[in-house]
Parts: sequence; C-alpha cells; structure tokens
Amino acid sequence: MITVVWFRHDLRVQDQPLLHKAAELGAPVLPLYVLPEHWTQPGPEGMDRLGPAKAAFLQESLADLETSLNSIGLPLVTVVACPRTFLIRWHEATPFQVVTAEADAPEELDVIQALRSEGVVVREVATRTLLSSSSLPWPGRFPSTFSRFRKQVEREGGPDVMRPPGAPAELTPAEVPALTNERPSVQAVLTACRDRWQRVPEDYFSLPGGETAARQWLDQYLFEDRFIAHYKHTRNQLIGTGYSSRLSAALAWGCLSVRHVWHAILEYEQAFGADQHSYWLRFELLWREFFHWSLREHGAHVFRYAGLGLFAKAPACPPTHQPALWSAWCEARTGLPFIDANLKELMATGYLSNRGRQNLASFLIHDLGLDWRLGARWFEHHLVDHDVASNWGNWAYIAGVGHDAQGGRRFSPTRQWWRHDPEGRFLRYWLPALRDLSREQRLALHFAAGADARPDDYPVPIVALPDADREVT
Repeated sequence: MITVVWFRHDLRVQDQPLLHKAAELGAPVLPLYVLPEHWTQPGPEGMDRLGPAKAAFLQESLADLETSLNSIGLPLVTVVACPRTFLIRWHEATPFQVVTAEADAPEELDVIQALRSEGVVVREVATRTLLSSSSLPWPGRFPSTFSRFRKQVEREGGPDVMRPPGAPAELTPAEVPALTNERPSVQAVLTACRDRWQRVPEDYFSLPGGETAARQWLDQYLFEDRFIAHYKHTRNQLIGTGYSSRLSAALAWGCLSVRHVWHAILEYEQAFGADQHSYWLRFELLWREFFHWSLREHGAHVFRYAGLGLFAKAPACPPTHQPALWSAWCEARTGLPFIDANLKELMATGYLSNRGRQNLASFLIHDLGLDWRLGARWFEHHLVDHDVASNWGNWAYIAGVGHDAQGGRRFSPTRQWWRHDPEGRFLRYWLPALRDLSREQRLALHFAAGADARPDDYPVPIVALPDADREVT
C-alpha cells in the first residue's frame, strides 16, 4: 500500500507535517494535488472560484511545489476532478492511505468523511493553525469576540507555538499511476483562467506564488529592509511597497506556515527588540487564528445570511437583489472614486489593502444594501490570498452577523479616503481620468454636486451618501 499525500492549502515542502507523517508510516509516497473541478464552474451567484490573478498565483505555487518535491526525489501528480469521486474510484482500483490537512470548512470535512465511509484510511494532520486542537485555551464554548479569544490565548504569555520541524526523513517515491483519463490538465485549466487577466501594471508591487518566493520575501521584509519596524503605523496605507507584510497569500495557500512566520517574528524581536510593530503583526496572525477556529466551531452557520446569531438578529430573508447596483460594482463604475479605485485594484491584481477590504465590505452592505454574501463570493473569486475562514469571517463581522458585539461597522468612504490617501496617490494611480482634479474636486465626485468637475466618461454616484460623509476634516 502507498501513502498519498494530498496537498490542498499547504503547498510547501519545508515545515511540512504531511511529509513528516508520511515518513512515519514508512510506505512509498505519492504527492497529489487535486484542483476541484467545481472551482471553475459558476455558482448560484454567477461566479467561479478562480479569478485570473488567483489562478496565476496557484499555478506559480504548484510549479514551485513540484520543483521542491523533485529535489527530494518525489513527483507531484496534479489532476482536475471532484476530489471525493476521484479518490474513491482510484481507491477501489488500487487501495492506498491518505495523509492530508485537517479540514477547515464544512465542504472539506464532508469530502474526508465520505472517503472514510468508503473505506479509505485518511490521516488528518494540523498544518494551518498556530494552536493544536489538543491545546486550545478556552474551556467549553468558543469565545464570542476576538478580544476574549486573544486574552485567553495571551493569558499564559502567548500561544505555545511548536517550532517548525526540519526536513523529513528520507521518503521513498511511489510509482506514478495513470490517473488522468483524458481529463484536462491542471496547467491547462489554470492557464485558461489566467489568460482572462489584464496584467498587473509594471510599477505595481506584487509577489509571485510559491514557497521559494514567500521565504525570500519574509526574510527581506523582516531582516533586510526591516519593513516590520513601521508596520502598525503603515498597515492601513493603500499603495506602495512594504507598508504591509504581504504574507497573506503565502499563508492562504500554505506556501508558508503560520508557525514559521510566528517564529520568524520572534527571531526578529530577539535580534532587534520587540515593540508595538512586531507585536501588531503577531496580533494580526491571532485574528487569522481566531477566524480559523471560529469556522471549525460554527461550520455552515458562517455562510448563512443570518450569520452566527451571537449578538444581533439579522432579518430572516436577504435583501432584494438590485441588478443595476451589482453591475455597477462588478464594473467598478459606482461613481464614488474611492470605491471604484479599490475595485479596480482588486480586479487587476487580486490584492487589496486591509483598509480597502473594510471599505468595500461596508459600502456593499450598508450603502448599496446588497447581500453581504455576494461580496464575500466576489472576494473569493478575485483574491489571491482568499482564505475561507478569514474572508467570510470578516464579511460577517462588517455585516454585524459575525463576531462584532457592536452589530456591524459602516465606514464613510469619503472620510476614509481623505484620511488614508491624503495626497491622492491611490486615486490617481487607479483612476487616471481623475488625475488632474484637485483633492477637493475628487472629494466632490463622491456626491452628485460634483458634476461640474466630473469627466464625461465618469458616472454619477449610484447611491447618495449620508450628508455626514461630507464632513472630512
């Protein structure tokens, strides 16, 4: 019998518990990546899960994973299929055991349970979190707010994070079977997805996918350029290099483990001293941890319109869909420059700043009055760093149906732009048609009264902002 190491969101070789577990089992090893075929098919909202930039990042990550596996004598088999059907049929023909990561979302859990029900031995290994399920710091019920979670985790001096292991013991490669059955290759599918992409502007800072690039960037960010030294002050900027860690995509796809990043920050603190900036980056990793354990705790409730039901009772039915508003959003033609600029960045690059994400979520929910789950799906399609727990948890938080005791957050798009883009660099970059307007004229465009300065091809606002949003100073 062979051991199939089924990679999902853990596309790395270093600090790889899956390979260590496979080494313990002693059988020949076959690494496998299955691209779920439903990711390329539109869901009920009309969106698939593989936007162009996201597909490009995954393609680069898989290529790097294959190179790294080859360097330790292992192949990488990749297929496009329904994971459940593919693995069960293969197992019926040639029995094997599976080593894979613990399930994050109900969809993954259902597949693993289905495999076991068909007699497949599946060994789940923790690869995605700082904490292990055996060392959770909360007794009984999961904390209802991040603040309670953080205090419980930090009460004993912070999370007891296991140090990343070294390279696995020698692994024996298994013979590669013929599995494709004339299926389209992963390479072909991802290339077709990324070919829809209008490339990122040449002067835009972005990172390629893969463990190699991620490790190089982490070292540069922490130790060479020491960008972390101003992290808390700059993390809400909108444009530039080094203002945020840009580690989210590598963490989302598992090109880096969160344990590796955590210990790298501790090494930085030992070398240069701990301060509010290094703490704040670890603080953000705890937010990620919080949403991961929340998803495991609440399961499918995370994806309901009514959310978790912890604090506020949401209406039983979602709001009536408004196609004109949704189309304007999808085309980045809402007529509100700050919103349109963020939408354009997301569609062009697959990335969005922390401040941009919060403002887009607030605008779609509280100003457009659309179903918050549409926005979460939109992000899932586009974001290269889409992480199901963090993305859906944050959208529910802004909508007031997640872990926010205040019942939701609305951000003024005018005040936010005025505060976080004081020189107008972000708006000028993404909306060149507005480049020659003064700061005050760009602000006026957020309101119908700004018609005198509006370029002919720039739309009027699709919704009226509250009068209070005019007060920006």
